[in-house]
Amino acid sequence: MNMQMRCKYSLAAAGIGLGLGLMLLLSTADARGRSAPTAKQAGKTLKVGPSQKYAKLSHALRDARDGDVIEIDSTGKYAGDVCLIRPNNLTIRGVGKQRAKFPAAGKHYGGKAIWVIRGANVTVENIEFSGARVPDRNGAGIRAEGRGLTVRNCKFHDCEDGILGGAGIVLIEYSEFSACGLDGRSHNLYISTIDKLIFRHNYSHHAKVGHLLKSRAKENHILYNYFTDGQRGSSSYVINLPNGGRSFLVGNVLVQGPKTQNSTMVAYGEEGVKHSGSELHVINNTLINNRHTSVFLNVRKVPADFKCIVSNNIFVGKGAVCTFDRAKRAANYVGSAPGFVDRSAGDFRLTSNSPCANKGVAVPNVGKVSLTALFQYVHPHSKQARPKDVRIDIGAYEYAKKPQSK
Repeated sequence: MNMQMRCKYSLAAAGIGLGLGLMLLLSTADARGRSAPTAKQAGKTLKVGPSQKYAKLSHALRDARDGDVIEIDSTGKYAGDVCLIRPNNLTIRGVGKQRAKFPAAGKHYGGKAIWVIRGANVTVENIEFSGARVPDRNGAGIRAEGRGLTVRNCKFHDCEDGILGGAGIVLIEYSEFSACGLDGRSHNLYISTIDKLIFRHNYSHHAKVGHLLKSRAKENHILYNYFTDGQRGSSSYVINLPNGGRSFLVGNVLVQGPKTQNSTMVAYGEEGVKHSGSELHVINNTLINNRHTSVFLNVRKVPADFKCIVSNNIFVGKGAVCTFDRAKRAANYVGSAPGFVDRSAGDFRLTSNSPCANKGVAVPNVGKVSLTALFQYVHPHSKQARPKDVRIDIGAYEYAKKPQSK
């Protein structure tokens, strides 16, 4: 495993995978009855900020049309600028040295969120959302109601839900979620029954009672993320997939804190598997339990012939590895001395004498989905290529003698 600067690896390393370039081909009608475009349309650029034509995003949205780009000066003040976003194929991005900040400041749109997105195939980049509160206690940074959404390099904190909803394909990458939740029914993010969730290179931590990630998607690609509750966090599950789905967990770091609300780390199917073709693949993850007891993989209410593959993972701490007895397990490390660089500092890279080095096995593809770990998480919410070796290591990080650049 590479030995880059400690400050970038106080947690570990992971990344992206599966080379999933999204071209959302959408044909359903949006909330206004229009047919959603099938490809990105060239549009104009609208600028928002202190010295721009539009002082607020809500003002720019009055003139925005399908395919436009809205650039928001990150030096501006946008507290309480809650919005309904209707255009399709719209890109909204913060520009400048930091993210553009949108604190709710006691306001919400339609009792739902800071931004309610109804347009199809909307992209949101470099925005920070905070403080969303609504009367029914599920106020979100983004309420996703349109079909197709990309969220990139954004931050969500101190909301009742970070992101809530979704339809079609949702891609979330290089983003941070923290201190969201309220009463166990709201979470750092809560994804609806969508076609596919791609959640990669993100940092989700310290949810309030709720889960660090909850998804009802028919297909879940959870890749190279860092999930943690720290020493004082009070979240429930790390990952909750209550309706099952075709799910791939690859290259993630999951750390359960000593004060979490629930002993389960990954819950699958607890409300019953409702999606055809459901299967679970847990490959090259590092799972650390700091609680007095735990269930690392709680797989419930699945048929006897359910496909569950658990390979090349590190399981550290007390508790059962998997509740599904028929899971196919191969080349996993279960113990207390996996050979981390510095567990107490959250550095889960492997040392040269780790018992996990060169002990992994090749994992076959599932259709067109590659389950070979290609990347590693880099803190905060980034990635780098996983070093190549003759034989893969167990866990989320590959030992390498020389430092590896991003």
